[in-house]
Amino acid sequence: MDSVNPAQGDSLDAPSETEADRQHRLSREAEDIARARASIAAGYFATSAEVNAWIDSLGTGNPLPAPYPHHPRPR
Repeated sequence: MDSVNPAQGDSLDAPSETEADRQHRLSREAEDIARARASIAAGYFATSAEVNAWIDSLGTGNPLPAPYPHHPRPR
C-alpha cells in the first residue's frame, strides 16, 4: 500500500488557513498557555494518575474528559 506524506504546510483536503485565521489561532493558543502557566504557578495541577487514566481511555468506547487541574499542590 502506498502512502502519501505531504510536505510540511501542504494538506490533502484540509482548507487552507488565512493569515487572519492563523493570527487569531496563535493569539488564542498564547492565551491558553498563559492561563495554564498561571494555574501551575498558583499550585494547581492534574495528577499523573488522572492524566494516565485519561490517556488510556482515549480511543475506547467511553473516553474520560480531560483532567481538570483541581488539586492544590502541597506546600
